[in-house]
Amino acid sequence: MTAGAALPKRLHAWLDQAHPGSGPIGLAYSGGGDSHALLCLAAQWASARGVVLHALTVDHQLRPESGDEAERALEAARRLGAERVLLRWTGDKPSTGIQAAARQARHVLLAEACRVRKIDQLLLAHTLDDQAETVWMRLQAGGGWRGCAAMAPRAASPVWPQGRGIVLLRPLLDVRRAELRDYLTGAGEGWIEDSSNTDPRYTRIAVRRRLARLEPAGLQIDRFTGWSRDIAGIERSERSAAAALGETAVRFHSWGGAELDVECLARAAPVIRSRLVEAVTLALSGRADTPRRAALDGLVDALLRRRAGSAAGVQTLQWRGASWIIRDPGAVLGRVDRPGRKSFPVLQNSVLVWDGRYEIETSGVNIIAEPLGKGYKGVGDRADLEAIPGLARSGLLTLRSRGEVLAIAGVRHHPQLRIVPLMAQRFQSRLLYDAPPKQGVSQPAPA
Repeated sequence: MTAGAALPKRLHAWLDQAHPGSGPIGLAYSGGGDSHALLCLAAQWASARGVVLHALTVDHQLRPESGDEAERALEAARRLGAERVLLRWTGDKPSTGIQAAARQARHVLLAEACRVRKIDQLLLAHTLDDQAETVWMRLQAGGGWRGCAAMAPRAASPVWPQGRGIVLLRPLLDVRRAELRDYLTGAGEGWIEDSSNTDPRYTRIAVRRRLARLEPAGLQIDRFTGWSRDIAGIERSERSAAAALGETAVRFHSWGGAELDVECLARAAPVIRSRLVEAVTLALSGRADTPRRAALDGLVDALLRRRAGSAAGVQTLQWRGASWIIRDPGAVLGRVDRPGRKSFPVLQNSVLVWDGRYEIETSGVNIIAEPLGKGYKGVGDRADLEAIPGLARSGLLTLRSRGEVLAIAGVRHHPQLRIVPLMAQRFQSRLLYDAPPKQGVSQPAPA
């Protein structure tokens, strides 16, 4: 079997395992050599299996020629039978950190486009070379051992809440960049050369050139990335152990808190305990960024000592003989030096996410979503709040219409309002993101 014939067979078998159903699938497509090769291969697979393939092209608008390149990419996608989607990064661009900002903007645009089209799997064309460059960059930046695990074949979308329920698939992590270009040349396919891919001012390009010099001198890229795969296996075991600990040590409540079994936490290995609390903290804070190590260590210490603590948008507390982590009400309501979550309207027949923790859908009434507030305005009988720690009550998600409280997350419900807590989903996406994904955009049960 020739190399040109082997690559499609390998890729199609990989996709059969990753996407066994017939639902739509997305592909981040720039028109460059890597993504064009993946589009050619995936288009063959999708056509044979009756899967709708969406080619999602992001125009970052950072170069004068980017618009023309995006149009060329869209035309190539049309020719190969994919549904074409053009996404533009508009607005002001930062003067520093442009690569990181562009990556963040790209993932947000891709995730939003996937959700609109009910796509829960997004193909990315990262290669073995990209893997090596990523590991090298993280080592160069002084990253810890987890960073050396680099990219996983399956991963949760890195943006929240836009990327909730979306899994990234990287089927080319064992393929060299040169092999993809050989495949395209043999198939008579051209591709777009992005001028920024030769600009040494970008860290990745400088690393790419360095690796290109080291490889002839004896650096074996496949062994280098094999080492990172071994580390990824260790990291995956750590996450699995933290997820297993969570099954016995954590209980999420739909009003926005989590009850923790501190004795179970105390018996766990420190690294597993820390990984668990990190995932709980992200779930309850609704924040996109991972807590800093010092903040996380403080929360773990407060839990083990059964003391109150506050960091990373959450608080620890003791209530009715149990240990809790709740959303920091000050972060929701605001402080003197920092604004909180303001009230905002939710129009009927619309869906939006509040505070990164709740998906709200209303079918027959316009409402205002806001924190309950310290005065409990409009609540009336407070008996149904008694099962919630007092400190957490002022920050509860409340849906009002003309001042009347129609619903409170996890407490009061309304037939025309749907409140879906996202905490458990975020927790799982942090620890179990490489489990085989299900078909259809995942939707947790309503509160």
